[in-house]
Parts: sequence; structure tokens; C-alpha cells
Amino acid sequence: MKLNKRILVLLGGAAFAFCLAGCNIPFALNSNESETSSISYIAFNQSASTTGEIISLIQTALDNNEDSLEIFVTDESLINAEDWLSSLSGLEQLSCEYRRVKNGYNLVITFTRWDNYKIVNAYRSNDTSELNERQLALYNKYLNILDNVTSKSNSDYENELAIHDYLVNNIEYVDDGNDNSFNAYSALIEGKAVCSGYTEAFKTLLDMLGINNYTISGVAGNQSHIWNVVELDNEWYQVDVTWDDPVNSSTNYVQHNYFNITSKDMALDHTWDKQKSNHPDATGTKYSYANASKLRKITSQTDLTNYLVSKIRNEADIVEFTSTADLNIKDAIQKAGVYLTYSYKDVERSDYTLYVIVFNYD
Repeated sequence: MKLNKRILVLLGGAAFAFCLAGCNIPFALNSNESETSSISYIAFNQSASTTGEIISLIQTALDNNEDSLEIFVTDESLINAEDWLSSLSGLEQLSCEYRRVKNGYNLVITFTRWDNYKIVNAYRSNDTSELNERQLALYNKYLNILDNVTSKSNSDYENELAIHDYLVNNIEYVDDGNDNSFNAYSALIEGKAVCSGYTEAFKTLLDMLGINNYTISGVAGNQSHIWNVVELDNEWYQVDVTWDDPVNSSTNYVQHNYFNITSKDMALDHTWDKQKSNHPDATGTKYSYANASKLRKITSQTDLTNYLVSKIRNEADIVEFTSTADLNIKDAIQKAGVYLTYSYKDVERSDYTLYVIVFNYD
């Protein structure tokens, strides 16, 4: 009996926004049987016996700027495009057609990549001849960002933070995503994007700096979502640039609630299939925003009052700190005896709460 099947997995969909930003990247599976296929009945030379081996072969093809590959497998259950996507970075579309042959199945996997791959290769080789007009425009934009916000004298953390803040300040999150808003070109050239645009831009800039990183696909805000994981000094940190870009915010303050946090903290409101990931867990704390920025650790209500009174009398615009204590922000601010308006946000983490207060003295 002859059997041909085709699986198509697309990264795309509608966006979603509320007090935090999220977006939808639905995985649409369509399969059907057909007797028409150009796939050989002779087992392909390249074979894989595990999902990990398939993912490794796809990654190698991506790194080599290939757009497809052929694999022979003995177990049909290994043919699962969602499993592959959950462990790979930089894919806009992946399709897989397979046919039953003697002792197994022949797979032909084709994919459309982010511009990330060709741009990073062009940067590393200093050869832009393989870039199309759109990619060249994006490449030049990346160079401009690196020249203006990063420095070779900076640490990897300092450059990572500068890139994060630039993207938050210069991309507008859109909640009516179209086909173009899902990529870095839309994010950086047009200034609008959903989560995949933020994620691709962040990854590409880190790749160009040689900072090891990968992406995670999961769910946040009840919607499919994608974000980044970064390695600094042999420790890993999760970063969600999209969720640090507040929707409809009246302030220019750049949030760092989802910058360099642990997997444990990200899991408080993000979910992903940890069993399908072949990457290290994010457990780093040295370069968390709170630690690296040396934020004040408030130990009591009295400590908070003294700290805020001092900041207000010096007309500080923004105050950030962490605490494990039960705090009354309103009471502490009133003790300053200064007329002002303010807004604040507290974000709970597994072992502390991050507070940000924005003051207006008009």
C-alpha cells in the first residue's frame, strides 16, 4: 500500500493585547493522503532514529543556508513538525511531506527561515552579496543599531540591556497583526510588530554580537507566544522583550520585568513544553536586572518610607526596588509631604517582588 502525507506548520496568526503584551502564533496542521509525490521509494541515505537527531539535521541545514533536506526514519511517530518547531529558532514556515518505503518512511522537509540566518552569515563573512534588497535594508538597520547603542568596551550584559531597551523604545506592539508584522523587518523598518518580530530582532542583534541565545515557543496571556533565552558567563536567562513593552502606556519608562529572569520566574505566567526543549534551563541570577542594576532591597515599611521620601525630595522621576516585605506604597509616599501624582507596578517573582514607581510633579 502506498502512503503519502503532507504536514504544514505555519507561524502566523492574530495578535492579542491587554495590560501586558501577548500574541498568537497558531500551529495549523493539515494532512491528507495523495498518490502523487516525487519522493523516492528508495530509502534516503541520511537517516534519524530520534526526534533529537531530526532536529539536529534540520538545524545543520539551517546553519548551512539550505532550504530543505531529506531524511529516512523507521518510526512514523517521529514525524511531528510541532516537536521540531518547539526546539528550533528562526523558522517562519515548515512543511514536511513523507512516504512509506521499505522498513520506514522517507521525509522531505522544507522551510522558510527568518532573515536572521542570511543576515548573521553576511555579517560574519562580511559579504552581503547573497542578501536581497529587503534583507540588505534590514542588515544596514542592524548595523546602525549596533553602532549607536552597543560598544565593544561594554560587557555582554550591558550590550544586551541596551538592545532590549532600544527595541522597547522603537517598536510599537500591534494587536491586529498581519502577514508582515510577524518579522524583524516590520519591527525595525516599519516600527510595528507582534512578538515574533521583537524576538527575531533581539536574537539577530545578539547573534551578531556573538552572544549565545535561542528562542522558546509557548503560551502567555492565553495566546501562543515566542520569546528569547540568553547565555551570559555560562548561565542562562529568559527574556521577553514583547512583554516589557507596555501597551498604551502613558510613560516612556522601559520595563524590565521580563529581562534576564529564571525559567522558574517566567513560568509564573508563561508556559512551554519543557520536555521538548533540548536546551539548558535558565537558572542564572548574577545578571538578573535586579542584581546587575543593584536595585535597592527594601526590608520594611520604615525602610521604604525613608527611601521614597529621599527620592521624592530629590524629584526622582522613577524609582525601582525589590522587596520581600508587605509594603504600603501610598502611605510611604504621603509621608514625603509633596504634592505629586504617581503610578506604580509590582511584579511578583518566586523569591522577591519587583516594584517600579513613576512620579509626576506637575
